[in-house]
Amino acid sequence: MSRSSSPRSSKIIDLASRARRGRRQLIEELFDRHVGVLRLFLRGWLISPEETEDVVQEIFTRLMGMDKLEERLPESTQRLRSYLLTMTNNLIVDRKRKSRVRNAYVATQSGIEAEQLDELSPERIVAAQLELEAIRSVILDMPLNWRVALLLQRFRNMSYEEIALHMGVEVKQVDNYLVRALRRLRRARRKIEAAGGGLC
Repeated sequence: MSRSSSPRSSKIIDLASRARRGRRQLIEELFDRHVGVLRLFLRGWLISPEETEDVVQEIFTRLMGMDKLEERLPESTQRLRSYLLTMTNNLIVDRKRKSRVRNAYVATQSGIEAEQLDELSPERIVAAQLELEAIRSVILDMPLNWRVALLLQRFRNMSYEEIALHMGVEVKQVDNYLVRALRRLRRARRKIEAAGGGLC
C-alpha cells in the first residue's frame, strides 16, 4: 500500500499484519488496485465520505477474516473487481435494511411508550416477564442451527453472509434457518396472545 494511505487504511494493514502475516501483501495489493473503484461505487450510493471509509474498512476487514481467502478470490482482475463490488453492494443493502428496521422499531416503541406511559401496572410487568420467559423457552427448544442463526442475527447484528461464514454453511441455508425460527416464534406469540399472556 502506498505511503500516502489514510489513517484508516493504515489500521487495516496493521490488523492484517497482526492477524495473518501471510496476507499482508495480498491485502495491500487488493486495496491499492481496487479502493478507488469501491469509493466511486459508494459515492453513487450517495454515501458520506466518513461512512465510505467505514464501509471500505469493513470490506477489507472481512476479507482478512475469510477462511481460504486465496482460493475464493477470482483470478481475473475484472471478476475480482466484480466480487469486491458485490461484497460492497451487499454490505450497503444490509446496512440500509438494518437502519430501516431500527428506525421503524424506534418509531413504534415511541408510539407505544407514549400511549402506555400511565398503564404500567405490576400486573402488566408480570405479564411481560411471563411472555419473555415463554419466548426464551421457545428459542431454547429450537434446533441448534436455528437458534444460533437467530441469536447471531438479532443480538450480534450479523449479516446473512457473516452468519454463513461463522457457521460454515451456505447463505441460503442461513435464510432457511431464520425463516423456520421466525415462523416458530410467530406461532408462539399467537399462542401467548390467545392465552392472554400466559406461558405457551
